[in-house]
Formats: sequence, C-alpha cells, structure tokens
Amino acid sequence: MKRIAIVTITNSGLNFGNKLQNYALQHVLESFPADVRTIFSAKNMRNSLLLSRLRKLAKAALKTSGRSRRFGSFDRAYIKKAGRTRFERLNDGSFSKEYDAFVAGSDQVWNPAFPFNSEFEFLTFAGPEKRFSYAASFGLDEIPEAYRVTYAQRLAGMRSISVREDKGREIVMRLTGRDAPVHVDPTMLLGIDDYAAIERKPALPLPEKYLLMYFLGDQKSEYVSFLREVADRLDLPVLELSEHRGSAFYNIGPQHFLYLVRHADYVCTDSFHGTVFAIIFQKPFVAFRRADGNVSMDSRTETLLRKFGLGSRAFGAMGAEGGLGAEGGLSAERALEAVSYGEVGERLSQERAAAMEYLRGIATQD
Repeated sequence: MKRIAIVTITNSGLNFGNKLQNYALQHVLESFPADVRTIFSAKNMRNSLLLSRLRKLAKAALKTSGRSRRFGSFDRAYIKKAGRTRFERLNDGSFSKEYDAFVAGSDQVWNPAFPFNSEFEFLTFAGPEKRFSYAASFGLDEIPEAYRVTYAQRLAGMRSISVREDKGREIVMRLTGRDAPVHVDPTMLLGIDDYAAIERKPALPLPEKYLLMYFLGDQKSEYVSFLREVADRLDLPVLELSEHRGSAFYNIGPQHFLYLVRHADYVCTDSFHGTVFAIIFQKPFVAFRRADGNVSMDSRTETLLRKFGLGSRAFGAMGAEGGLGAEGGLSAERALEAVSYGEVGERLSQERAAAMEYLRGIATQD
C-alpha cells in the first residue's frame, strides 16, 4: 500500500471549504487503497516547537473561540496528520523519505499572493517522480511577472499536474508548454450520503425553512436587495452565515456548515465552496461575484458554472467568454426557476470518473 502525503493549506484561518476539500481528497485516496496523511504547517519553530508546556497551556486558555475548537475537533476526527509538523517557508527534504508520493492541492496552494506559499507547495523537496498535484489552484487569472520564471521552473519539475480552473490550465500551458487536465474540486468527488454521515446540526435556533446567505466578500447593497427579493417571493427567512467574529453562526465547524447548506431551501453565496455544496446538495442557488477589492477570484466559480452548464445561476449573466458579470442580469423571476440537476448529475458523474482515474494512477502506479 502506497504512503501518500497531501500538501495543502493548513495554516491560513478557519475556512470550511479548505477543511472539507482536505477531507474529501484524503477519503478518495484512501479508497484505492492508500495510507494517506496531510502535512500540517506551522508559523515558526518558536511558536510551534519550543514553547514550554506552561506557555502552551496559557496560550490554549486564551483560545476562547468556539470556532477554533470546532475546527480542531474536525481535524482530530477526520484529518489524518503526518507524524510531524513542517515549518512555514522551510523546504524540509526529510519528508521525501517517508512517503511514496506527494499530492499538492486542492485549494489555492499555488497562489503567489499568499505569503506562506513557497517551493514546498510545489513539492521540490521530493524527487520529481513523487510530485503530483490534484485540482491545484493559482487563485489568480495571471501569475505576476516577478514570479513567472520561478513558477515555470517549479511546475516543470512536477511529474503530473492537475488544476482546478481553466485559467490554471492556461497558466501551466504558457509557463511550461504542458497541457494540464482540469479536474473538479475534491469535495465534488463525494456524494450527499458521504457528507450527511459527518454533518452536525448547530446548537442554535434554526427556522424550519430558510434561504442561506453565505458571503466571504463585501455584501454589496445590490446583492442583499436581490437575495431579499428572492427570499420574499419564496416566503423564506434569511439565515446569514457570516465569517465575522461575533455573528450568530461564527462559532461553528465544517460539520455544521454541511448541515446548514444541506437543509437550506435556497442558497445565495459568493463563496466557491458555498456554490460547490449547493450543487452537491442539489439546491436552487445564485452565485455572486466575490467583492474583494481589485483582485479577481472569480475564475474558479466561472469554471465550475460553465463545466456544469449553470451559467444562468450567476448574478450578472456569464459573458461571451464565460466571465461573471459585475452587475445584474439575472432577474428574481429567473432565479426562482428550477435547476436541471438531472443533466448536472450526468456531467458530475463524468467528471468524477475522470478524476478517479487520475487519482487511482497516483495511488497505484510505480
């Protein structure tokens, strides 16, 4: 049985999609079978290794966030960690002897805007024959010029490259001349029953029916007005799932997120993984453009909607080249139309088959 290590983002906040994609990739690789671990990263040795027991206990006592505790509980229950931690920005070659293969991804492991991403995420510490990626994301439509030579060199050393977005495929082609397959996010490789088995109902008052509002970027006034019109037409209260500390549903974990999406009657979100789980759970939804300053993070949602023929679910109809529109275009009336999940299911089955074949190759080939 192969020993495989996942290299993904483990040190950047408490994000539902990040944890669930890690879980899903581990779950699938284990099914081949394989012995799978995730290499966790820490900020630095002083904070992670050399603190005295007393200082660790004092620090833990200050961690009052229920969200932190619930994410930690999810890790302990569902994510199998490597036997030791890797320290951020350190290209620790000793890991290479411990595993037969390394898989970078999914999530934005190759986003140059993230300061913690380094050559480690390109697996340069291991021999080229051990370096794979699955649905890795650059997070941006273009690699800044200052990084292009370095990225070209690091990508050239990969045995096999799989990306999550069409833009990622274009980047790999421009930098290396290689044609990388575009695979679905690992969360889409599991089904409703898989997630229902691990979901948990939040210990908070919930309406029997609700429209779930989940935004990571700015809640633009036109977004809120639109979704409230949809909610009014459906006679649904709006349940807001917010990333802001102090909000009602801040202190929940990934299991609770699954419950809230699966039991929603409608989903409005600017989150990539919010959209992914709306599709998995076959919910009517509207995907909004992420309002995060001047940095476009829409390519992943554009690829997702186009791949499954769901461009009409974008607030701001997808343009001629498939881009998300900045403003309206989807009326409340059209937003109430049913989603053709029969056709979506057929496409998803095809995407899963292609992804499973690719991952099986990693787990079984020498």
